[in-house]
Amino acid sequence: MARGFDGEFKELVRTSTNLVDVVSETVSLKPLRGGSDFVGLCPFHDDRNPSLHVYPDRQSYRCWVCDAGGDCFRWVMELEKVSFPEAIESLARRAGLELPQRRQTAAEAGSELQKGDAYAILDWAANLMHQALRTGAAGGNARTYLQKRSLQDDTVRGFRLGYHPEDWSWFQDQSRGRFSAEQLILAGLICRKESGYGHYDNLVGRLVFPISDERGRVVAFGGRVLPGGSIESDAKYWNSQQSGIFHKSRTLYAFDRSREAIRKSRTAIVVEGYMDCIACQQAGVKNVVATLGTALTEDHVRFLRRFADQVVLTFDGDLAGQKAAERSISRFLAQDLDLRILTLPGGLDPADFLEQHSAEEFQERIAAAAEAWEYKLQAVLQVCGTQTVNGRQQVLTQMMEFIAASSLMPGSLREDLILRNVCQKIQLSESAARRILRELREKSNRAVPPAVRLDRGTSPAAAAPDDAVPRNGGAFELAERELLEIILTCPETIDLIRHRIGPDDFENTRHRRLLELCLDLRIEEGELPEIHRLIIAAESDADLLSLINAAADAAAQKGIRNLLLEQPQPHEADRGVSVPVHLLRVLKPLLERRARQQYLKPAQPAGQAEESAGELSVGQRDALNRLYSFRLNQMGRQHKLK
Repeated sequence: MARGFDGEFKELVRTSTNLVDVVSETVSLKPLRGGSDFVGLCPFHDDRNPSLHVYPDRQSYRCWVCDAGGDCFRWVMELEKVSFPEAIESLARRAGLELPQRRQTAAEAGSELQKGDAYAILDWAANLMHQALRTGAAGGNARTYLQKRSLQDDTVRGFRLGYHPEDWSWFQDQSRGRFSAEQLILAGLICRKESGYGHYDNLVGRLVFPISDERGRVVAFGGRVLPGGSIESDAKYWNSQQSGIFHKSRTLYAFDRSREAIRKSRTAIVVEGYMDCIACQQAGVKNVVATLGTALTEDHVRFLRRFADQVVLTFDGDLAGQKAAERSISRFLAQDLDLRILTLPGGLDPADFLEQHSAEEFQERIAAAAEAWEYKLQAVLQVCGTQTVNGRQQVLTQMMEFIAASSLMPGSLREDLILRNVCQKIQLSESAARRILRELREKSNRAVPPAVRLDRGTSPAAAAPDDAVPRNGGAFELAERELLEIILTCPETIDLIRHRIGPDDFENTRHRRLLELCLDLRIEEGELPEIHRLIIAAESDADLLSLINAAADAAAQKGIRNLLLEQPQPHEADRGVSVPVHLLRVLKPLLERRARQQYLKPAQPAGQAEESAGELSVGQRDALNRLYSFRLNQMGRQHKLK
């Protein structure tokens, strides 16, 4: 049972949640086998080929590479880094369910601001500032600024733009009786004065841009100083500090609004500022997002890759924009993504360009944007040229340095294609390019400690647990796993199995835990261990849920159900009960192991004197007789134990 919530409410939340819809908010899913399975890029490791599977009938998910798995609660817990009760609250709100009063644990009562409370406070602040912009007397200057920037009223409402009056205690005054000063501090709305006495508001006198996560929940704010106001600041823009719900390196402005357009077009356009993003969307270019005062990060690229095949970085056409473009692209060269670069003419940013040109012209420039490597090549050619031997040598060296900077490129097909294209463009031999590239990498490797070189490019999450699948040659583990697959495929076999095999007969810890869960359902609750019941009984245990999904997938691939339909044969040892032949095959090595262990380790009462050397003890003779009987019974010959 979830802390503070009873099991009934937890199951109400589960049944009110469609896991496919929840996962689709973060990962672009494609249906397989008529919608019985959905697949997408796993967010828990650097996934390049879709390995995350979501099963609507089981309401669970599993990654076939990193072995991450679970139900709707586990998904929210892992993705948002929240506790079990917070995951239930989040999904309940999403489903429109009224939250019952729950008892806080002592740890929760003394902890920092809960994420659910943070979302509520930030949403309150967004509404407050939005109303101040639209109707407040103090918001006149902000409204005038937006009119000059040609923003329409529908756009202002859609993006929930806001304004914070020039009042340093406005948040505190408006929140009296609702939120404490400590809660406002933890939400990033106010700060303590340096003197230690009193507080002051953030965002004062600024046009405010609410920043939402992919589910549309406000997680932070960006604020712009307005011309004509009395607030002076060295920083034109102010952004919320990072928090438990806001990570600049992972969050993209307006992604919640652009998700569907990105998914449909398979292209994401990335701009640098809030106003650029808003201007594009207002003009009808909907697949646009913006970074939040940072350069595009690898986390951003991994996130976008789940929805798009192509990412177009759009930079201002001035010198600073060109340098920013060059800095950004080398890190992403090896990504399995069509990365393109667009710099607009005349030093224009996207908002200015759209004021002077049509959305169609902007889209044409997006479509014609150069691939990242080609953009870099053109930039180097402009500086070095190819008219002289020295110039061509400089071009080749700089391009090889550019490729060598990507630690994931060596030996890849992408590297081969880029090398070939670069050499064709500057008419130099590919062998010379490869020699320079090899020398650069050898020099780089000599400068990196061996331990770091071994770990470079490896994601710890990408490696499956040691016992995620049976080890090669582990016949007993294979038998344990297949017995679980039989139970998940035909739960009614549990009664045949539990009279022959118990948890103590399993050596793999994960396998033993799942068998115990199956037996508990049958013995304690009188229920067959059907997959949906097991998923509920697993209580969002990621390890168990991952194993359930893995075993069910393997059973489907092997055709376990068909194997169990083989003509059964009566077996003397089963007292006339017909047991499927395939089940007997799977049980065989496990029963043999048990018999062998009983022979090798006979029970011996404490204090009993050792038998004389060379003679079998009573226990050894008994174990040997049982093993002999078992063998005869396997061959269809009845033999009673004596």
